[in-house]
Amino acid sequence: MGLILLAFFAIFAYTIFGAIYRLYMSPIAHIPGPKLAALTRLYEAYYDLYLGGQYTFKIIELHKEYGPIIRISPWELHISDPDFHDTLYASSASGHRRDKYDYFTKSFGLDKSVFATPQHDLHKMRRAALSTFFSMASARRLQPGIQEQLDLLLKRIREFRDNGKVFMASWAFAAYTNNIVMMYCFGRCDKRLEAEDFDPSYRDASFFGSTAGNFMRHAPWANNLLQALPMWITELIHPAMATFDVFEQIKLIRAGRNEAYKDHNHPTIFVSILDSKLPEHEKRDIRLSDDAHVLTMAGTITTSWVLELTMFWLLRQPETLRKLKDELTAAIPSLDMIGTIPLPVLENLPYLNAVMKEGFRLTYGVSSRLARIDPDNPIIFTTEKKQYTIPAGTPVGMTSVQIHHNESIFPDSKKFSPERWLDGKDKAIGKYLVGFNAGSRQCLGINLAHAELYLGLSAIWRQWGSREVRGVDDIGIFELFETGVRDVEIESDAFLPIPQKGSKGIRALAFS
Repeated sequence: MGLILLAFFAIFAYTIFGAIYRLYMSPIAHIPGPKLAALTRLYEAYYDLYLGGQYTFKIIELHKEYGPIIRISPWELHISDPDFHDTLYASSASGHRRDKYDYFTKSFGLDKSVFATPQHDLHKMRRAALSTFFSMASARRLQPGIQEQLDLLLKRIREFRDNGKVFMASWAFAAYTNNIVMMYCFGRCDKRLEAEDFDPSYRDASFFGSTAGNFMRHAPWANNLLQALPMWITELIHPAMATFDVFEQIKLIRAGRNEAYKDHNHPTIFVSILDSKLPEHEKRDIRLSDDAHVLTMAGTITTSWVLELTMFWLLRQPETLRKLKDELTAAIPSLDMIGTIPLPVLENLPYLNAVMKEGFRLTYGVSSRLARIDPDNPIIFTTEKKQYTIPAGTPVGMTSVQIHHNESIFPDSKKFSPERWLDGKDKAIGKYLVGFNAGSRQCLGINLAHAELYLGLSAIWRQWGSREVRGVDDIGIFELFETGVRDVEIESDAFLPIPQKGSKGIRALAFS
């Protein structure tokens, strides 16, 4: 009994001392914020687990109460000032290193990927091996391959026009982007565009994994358990996880049993990496498969979501669709020219660019905060009233959702308004479009995403219209089917932005 009492007293004393330390002695105790958040991560867990992905929105509310810098956990800070973004997400050229916060990166179970590498220097080496595949020049060289998949998508859309079935746009666009990124990674794809229902299993699995990340962040042991299970058990837990076969694809390439890359006139990522001068320990199957998971998921979901949201608003706002179609008709006078216009020409169409920017703004890239750590130096944050010194090694984050809905930068921020980017306005607000992040950790896929969107949006909307807006040579029109605003507006954060619970995505009917 004495030992039990002693143990109880020790736990009690440790808890009390821990609470006092976190509230009053911590190096970040001077940062404002709710005391409960400073005491325990259970505060965050309540909003993310019990309320379902709501901590992002709670953080936005807390800034209104406490100011532009707040403490959101015992160890982490959050800043709302959009003008601080470039400082926090500094480039390597700035001379400042930026680590990622492993509390966040471990929630995905892809610890060996470039995306989840916490250390700045190791990340820089791993990223260098991939970056050449995602330059603007590389994206432009992919135009024939992208166009091949786009032609398949356009053919499938015509089938829905002819058979009168509901066109599951969300599934179709995810199939389009998944085919492209899989072809680029491995030289082969799962031919989701050809599947009758566009095979949404990979899309479903990506959202499942993203949603599970909220739980894994608070219980990282669950990720270790899941990865230790045989694949057949994992598939029983969630059947869509069977689509994640990238580990097997890496093994096939290494063994010389995947030679599909020889059918393409461009390099494929993992064939090239396995043949590169990257250190051998960096070319292990498990490490490269982590990279492949990230590339294929990000390359599928984020770009397709822009296509979905853009389709919704173009059909809801006839005046927006009319302006886009007028510009596309001038640039592509004949339907026979679709697919022949070089990417640099499309890149210079002002209204198409403005539509894309609104799509990026309202899909956010990712909806979670992205914390960075300066491992070497304190970070100085200055407000109108006070200067704060953030100790080296402290995780500090910002959130694209908050910046993209800053009413002083983007008035009427929930409105899809390409006009806000025109007439030179983009020079003033362009730096606040942060869905691809910035600095040394900026999203690798920005140029590939742009290429897919320039080609996809121009091809679809040059030849398709709506009941209110139709070109003289259009081959058909779309009409939204049982789809509303809550299907495109974020209602919860699971790293990816999640619309209303139970949403079936963007659906439409196609008519002659």
